[in-house]
Amino acid sequence: MATIANQMLSLADRTEPQSETAMLQELAAIKQGAMFQAEVISTEALEYLSTKGYTLKDLGIWGWILSGATAEEAALRLEIVRRSQLKAANDLGPVPIFIFQTLLSRTDINAESLSVLIRQIWQLLDSNDLNRGHSCNIGRIPTRKSIGPVGLDVFTTLVVRLLRHVRKVWPAVITNIAELWVAYAKGGTDTSRLSFHYNRILQIMALPPNESPYQSLQHRQAAQVVLLGRMTTSSPKLTINREGFRAIAQVQLAHPKTPDEQTWAQLKAKSWPPWKADKDGMDAGIGPEHGVSQATMVLRKAAERGYGSEIWEKSAGILAGWDTDHSPTIQTRSAVVPLRLSSLPQGAVSLAHLDRTGISDHTTKSIQPEAGAIWVARIMATRTLQEAWVCFLACKDQSIVLTSQLYQEMFQKVIYDEKRSQGTSDDLDMLPHVGASPQQIPMPGDGKEVTESSASHNQAVSTRQPLPTIDSLIEQMVHDNVRPSSRLLELLLTHAQSYCEGVQVLEVSTLHDSVKSILLQGQRWDQARIMEYKGWLKTLPDWLFAAYINFLCRFAEPAPTDGDECNQRRFEHAFRLVITRLPMYRPPWNALLNSLSKHSSTVIGDKGLHLQTHVVKFDRAWRLLGCMDSLHLDMDFTGLGSLCAIVSNANARTLASAKHFKNDPDNDTKSRLEIVKTRFATLVQPSYDLHRQPGTEARLTDYCCSDSCDKDRPAIPGNDRSALPRLFRVPHPAHLHVYIRCLGYHNDFNGLVDLMRWLTVFTREVIEEAKEVANGRLMFKRCLMALRAWGCNGGLVSVEEERQRYESALVGLHKVLDGRDDWDSRVEWPTDEDVDDYIEKGESSTKLR
Repeated sequence: MATIANQMLSLADRTEPQSETAMLQELAAIKQGAMFQAEVISTEALEYLSTKGYTLKDLGIWGWILSGATAEEAALRLEIVRRSQLKAANDLGPVPIFIFQTLLSRTDINAESLSVLIRQIWQLLDSNDLNRGHSCNIGRIPTRKSIGPVGLDVFTTLVVRLLRHVRKVWPAVITNIAELWVAYAKGGTDTSRLSFHYNRILQIMALPPNESPYQSLQHRQAAQVVLLGRMTTSSPKLTINREGFRAIAQVQLAHPKTPDEQTWAQLKAKSWPPWKADKDGMDAGIGPEHGVSQATMVLRKAAERGYGSEIWEKSAGILAGWDTDHSPTIQTRSAVVPLRLSSLPQGAVSLAHLDRTGISDHTTKSIQPEAGAIWVARIMATRTLQEAWVCFLACKDQSIVLTSQLYQEMFQKVIYDEKRSQGTSDDLDMLPHVGASPQQIPMPGDGKEVTESSASHNQAVSTRQPLPTIDSLIEQMVHDNVRPSSRLLELLLTHAQSYCEGVQVLEVSTLHDSVKSILLQGQRWDQARIMEYKGWLKTLPDWLFAAYINFLCRFAEPAPTDGDECNQRRFEHAFRLVITRLPMYRPPWNALLNSLSKHSSTVIGDKGLHLQTHVVKFDRAWRLLGCMDSLHLDMDFTGLGSLCAIVSNANARTLASAKHFKNDPDNDTKSRLEIVKTRFATLVQPSYDLHRQPGTEARLTDYCCSDSCDKDRPAIPGNDRSALPRLFRVPHPAHLHVYIRCLGYHNDFNGLVDLMRWLTVFTREVIEEAKEVANGRLMFKRCLMALRAWGCNGGLVSVEEERQRYESALVGLHKVLDGRDDWDSRVEWPTDEDVDDYIEKGESSTKLR
């Protein structure tokens, strides 16, 4: 089958996306045999197809599906074939499972195409086209109406590929994948193999996505609950192995503290170790059981099953609040347990090599990777810079080889201690907004923040060496012959305080010299070697490449000591790097868009055309969007926020220029705003909007009818398990606020009304998204303030009829929010005083009328 798949991919060149009408015409032609030549298929392949009950017509349809120009088009072709099968049951056989596997091996899978594939697999299960089997290969097909038995290994591979894409583009659907796996595996009788595959799926579901690893936590936990529920109710019960316990503990470690855990944390002394210190007589009744976190309970369950403590369990236990000697630590929220250590310094030898060569034990005292990983966890599980520094020095005293990961955790503490002292933070989820209640401020260990050391001499942690700074720690790292690995380099580039500091750490990193040369060469860019550059840039991890692009863009802003020309070269170099590599990862593109959204002159032009500077920036942004579209890479809400600022700045300059040159700016300003509105409508497209013609523009008004947006819309009628989330992407309240300001600034009355109607329909999803961040309720209330501010006091709504429509939309949204009980307290509707304060502070815009 794999050979046939490769032959099918060569049948047709991938072209531009087609309309659904054109696809239907092509399918009809394939059924008549007009678009397929038997000569291109080998005789052996034709004989194999015949033994499986398929014909050349089926092969043509499979090749037509796989040859879609994009993954979304290929998925739509699959949907068209399925609808054709329903209309003429005996005309076509079901699409084999390897077609799904081949589609999932593509790199351009997006949420829209993923939803089609998931629905199709559910339909195969529920229609009994996908039978369960015990072999590892697709079995013989007895009839044209059944795929035949699909082995457990084959279906597991399919689910693993689904999960890989789900983590990237649609984390909210991971629970549905768990239900899909349970529905398939429920008829299995080989409990040993089933247990192995269940634990494997548990482990993969515990992996966090690269972007926003904590915001998908609830979905990952719900998916694990589905699997564990089936494992415990199965007869006989399926066992959880070591990897399964680790997967469960990993998800629990990512949770913030529960109320009992918060009570225990508040009683910890400021000294180290942080033993319990009673504040009054009532605290005496609070015992250590309050400090046993959910992750610790999972680790204890694993120990009861006979799984001894290895390096992973020891590190996880430290992060869960208890050290290996049973002394307390700071329970620390972590997306990933620091198991894998970075490469040892030059000249160091691994334990495995020493064991093979038979060198005596006394030569290996300074090489203890297991102890090094544990010390990484100990540094993480601290709350002040002093505590982390004491742990770091104690690690050195143990003659443990210092690695890049040890320095990474130490740098993290130094960086966030400096942010604390300066009163700054660049973390949207961790920054306590003005007006936030004490309950909304993360406790030690729940965020990246580093707290201030105790002022009491009795509790203060003393250090024998001065506390490090970023510069001194870099010097010590170089002195210890530790070269920054990729993750440490990412951290240092992200928080570099100067351009020279970033260049310094890049030069001493473990990157290949050719990569360093390309990243640092600036003006020495040779167009004749562009493919060589692209090859080297592809060797960089996505997140490290994004960190370097963001680093260049941060220092492409005009500074008192740098000239505009120098900053211009840095931005142009970042632009060239992204255009050369063309990453399928959004943060590098977002970094460029964010740089273009700044008010400073990142793009330099004729000084006499200063009014046109932001128009030039829009042209550059438009080129970036064109490149992303050519890669079929959808914009996210972060990029949309930058685009809103770019369009607003460009339109402001266009209006100013129109007054100066006395021309009509309406066409330019309206067309730019329509780009923003279309991009937003595409992002919030419902998951059931599967039949929008490729290439047609999305409109928010199409998604505002509550009658067509029923509460739960299952893929298969009567099958609630297969119900998918209603939205592919849900806007963060901060991004929603930026979009509201953009519409209000442009006096787009209809756009704001459509947005309020959309919010009325999808209130549940927006509230759930807001609940995932520390200050979500406060930020969502700010969105409501903005909506009220733009319509009150004679704002942009001056015509009485329009005012009534606007007020009606506000009232409808208010009723929906007032009737919900999703939070401990209902969503608070802003008062007139809140709106007046919002306008007075100028949060809506200085242009608010």
